Amino acid sequence: MSVLATTGLATASVKARPSAFAGTFAALVFSATVVTACVAIAVSAAGAPASADQAALSEMGVAFSLLTVYMSIFVIGQVTSLAVAQRRRESALLRAVGAGPWQIRRMVATEALWTALLALPVGYGLGALLARVWFDGLARQGMVPEEIELRVGLPSLLAAFGVLFVSSQLGGAIGAWRASRTRPSAALADSQVQGGERPGRVRGVASLVFLAGAGALTAAAGALSAEDAASEVPIVLLAYLVAIGLAGPWIGRLATALAAPLLRGLGGVAGELAVAGCRARARRLSAAITPIALVTAFAVAKFVSLTGEGNADWVEVFGTLLYAGFAGLVAANTLVMLTLERLREFSLLRTVGARKRQVVAVVAAESAVTALAGLGAGVCAACAVMLPLGGRTGTPLSGLPGWAWAATLASGAALVWTASSAPLARMLRVRPIEGVVRRSS
Repeated sequence: MSVLATTGLATASVKARPSAFAGTFAALVFSATVVTACVAIAVSAAGAPASADQAALSEMGVAFSLLTVYMSIFVIGQVTSLAVAQRRRESALLRAVGAGPWQIRRMVATEALWTALLALPVGYGLGALLARVWFDGLARQGMVPEEIELRVGLPSLLAAFGVLFVSSQLGGAIGAWRASRTRPSAALADSQVQGGERPGRVRGVASLVFLAGAGALTAAAGALSAEDAASEVPIVLLAYLVAIGLAGPWIGRLATALAAPLLRGLGGVAGELAVAGCRARARRLSAAITPIALVTAFAVAKFVSLTGEGNADWVEVFGTLLYAGFAGLVAANTLVMLTLERLREFSLLRTVGARKRQVVAVVAAESAVTALAGLGAGVCAACAVMLPLGGRTGTPLSGLPGWAWAATLASGAALVWTASSAPLARMLRVRPIEGVVRRSS
């Protein structure tokens, strides 16, 4: 298959489901923005004469850059994989008319590359603005030596491109591998539930391996000095979050089982539909559970550090907002993508008599399950890290006030509900018969 033919298939696939492309594009822009800003700070500090303030600024920039790269590859890979999975039927149609598995994978790789190239200049521009705000804030706090000037140049651009390329291609490769292995007849079946495939044993074993690895990292960090242990907390958190991402389908099923009695008792028919939907779409929901757990875990860990230090400076506050904001935007973007793919499902409900408010009630009930899974997993990850390491670093988990717990959980629940319901107004304006025919929003 020629490059032009592959590009044509990728273009047709994007036109078939523009919401999936838009979701991937937005997530890549978020990633490029934070990577550009972090690398710009690190490069600016590295180019200045050596001094104590210069070394501190350079160390901070490098630490932020590394952690942002890890987070970006982790969450963007999942978003890209989700976008490919949402076009499962289109891939099956191509397979049915003779396209080979390698052609599907090449099509996805081409689309992922073009999406990353389109997102790069937008994210780079926004990252330059973010770096200026960050740099000026540091300067006002007296943390930037006079000889240091902000430089947002080629290194930031190359770093952003590298992250976008790796994360998009990794996620696309995972999604395309699944799509190319699925039998066309199974993917084309109208009764097939989106995200209803059972997770494989390999995924389950991998989640246990990463969980054990995260436990080993926690033990190793506990043997370090207080300063070194504090610097290892974000890395250990990410190890637990990788395990959560792999175990997402089982976490979703557990949350559904826990919430089922309450939803059925209070929600009636809407609650029953929500329980059935969450069970059937457990694998799809894992894409939303992971970023919600990410923002929750980092928020709890950083709140513990801020309250434990007592005199947290501007850098700590900005870092907390940066990580939480990035993960929150990706989580919201993923939830919007998951809602948009259900136009046909909601339209079918309306054709059999469901009212608009009942559809909204179903989404609200499902949001409760998603919030329970994501927030619960994030809190568990934060506790698994901060309970053994908090005492070592002088920031015990017991020092976190109740208002911080309440603010974190309430913000997470509000994020899930707002993002999940945001597309509903436009989707419910579509006539049910038209929505049944359409394949995407």
